[in-house]
Amino acid sequence: MEFFYVVKATQKSGKQDATVWFTAKSEARANLMLDVVLEDAEIETGRGKDYARPIRTNFPVVNELPPEGEISFTFTNYYRLGEDGMTWEQIPGVTLPSSEAAAAARQHIVDGVDTETGEVLEDHTENFGNE
Repeated sequence: MEFFYVVKATQKSGKQDATVWFTAKSEARANLMLDVVLEDAEIETGRGKDYARPIRTNFPVVNELPPEGEISFTFTNYYRLGEDGMTWEQIPGVTLPSSEAAAAARQHIVDGVDTETGEVLEDHTENFGNE
């Protein structure tokens, strides 16, 4: 099952709302995964914190979905919750990121290296027990 959450920033914090989604066997497991991701990102939720408690929403079916298990601070730049507070809708007048631009950006990355800058983006070395 897929679980999609929005973590709304308080107005006073001045921070962006966050979204994250998971595939999990149960809601309890998704909640555990959510707790871990929020803790790793140092996002504290609840009374007196910068973010309200996470809200589970309907799963949006869109091309701009953030990667699974990663917190996105940009998804809410393009989508907002509808009147029911559960269903996502595109924000009128907002231009979605070009899928062509995203595809072009991916073409510059080969084996975890940005071919334009030479920057190593991922560590592809593995330790096979040889130390």
